[in-house]
Formats: sequence, C-alpha cells, structure tokens
Amino acid sequence: MIFSKNDKRQMIYSHKTGKRYLDYKLRNFLSLTGFTLIETLLYAILISGIIGGSLVSVYGLLEGSDKLNDRVVIEEEANFLLKKIEWGLSSVDAIIEPVIQPPAPNATSSTLTILKIGSLDNITFDLDSGNIRLKRGANAPVSLNTERATIASLSFEHIAPIGARPRAIKTSLNINGKPYTMLLYMRK
Repeated sequence: MIFSKNDKRQMIYSHKTGKRYLDYKLRNFLSLTGFTLIETLLYAILISGIIGGSLVSVYGLLEGSDKLNDRVVIEEEANFLLKKIEWGLSSVDAIIEPVIQPPAPNATSSTLTILKIGSLDNITFDLDSGNIRLKRGANAPVSLNTERATIASLSFEHIAPIGARPRAIKTSLNINGKPYTMLLYMRK
C-alpha cells in the first residue's frame, strides 16, 4: 500500500493522539446513551418517593381496616350480650333484683336476678372487673364477653307496670366507651 505524506502524518498524529481520540469518542458515546450522575440521583429520588408514598397508603389502608374490624367486633359483642340478657328475661316468673319499693315507680341496680318459669335456680347477670357474668343457681359465674370488649358500666332498671303497659326491664351498658340500651317488656 502506498501512503502519501499527508496520510502518514495523519497516522502518526492519530497514533499519538489515539488515547485522546478514544476518550473523546467514549465521552460522546456515554453522554448520548448513558445516564449522568444527576440523572441517576433524580431517578433514585423519584423511585424512593413513589415507594414511600405507596407504603404510607398501604399503612393507612391497613390501619383503617383494623379500626373497622374493632368496631365490628364491639358491635357483635354488644349484640351477643344484649341477646343473652333478652334470653334471660324470656319466660320470667319473678324479678328478684332490682326490686321496686313502693311508692317508687322504678328500681335500678347493677345486678339482675330473675327466676324463670319452671326453673328452681335463679339466673343472675352482674358486672365484675369489666366483664358481664352469668350465674345459674349455685354454679360459678361465667364471663360472657371477650377480652377485646371492656364493659365500663352495666345497669338494670325495673320499670313498674302502669295501666295497660306491662312491667319492663331497661338494660344499659357501656362497651369500650360506646353506650347500648335495650328496653324489654315482660308479658305473661
């Protein structure tokens, strides 16, 4: 191959400056196809913001779900307790406590003791250390509510019959700060 003087000079020049030439080409190639440090940092910040926002949203959903679950449990607990008291008040032969003392039209107590028709044992509902208990006769009392529901107060009001209206028992209880009331008329 025959090279001209210019070609030889060009080869010598490019041979001496080849490293600079490769550096220049490499910088051009990387700036066109790769990321700069600033771009990398911006993308990292953007991705971490998206992940952080997602975690906050998921935490909020889970927290809301737990609160809703607690409300449902308390409502179910209140419904169960009131239905159990209603069962106790069905087919009542005598209300032993609270006793109405004339001339007072009503009597209130934190304990309800009744005698059911055809039964020899009294049934007692009372409050002990945040738990509603059921006691039948001489048997040991049994707690009716779970540990998730704390009963702050329990009262039974014995309402005397007036005219055609029969006697009634008004039950009031407070579960985890929420009041519940039930009025049940006694019919024979």
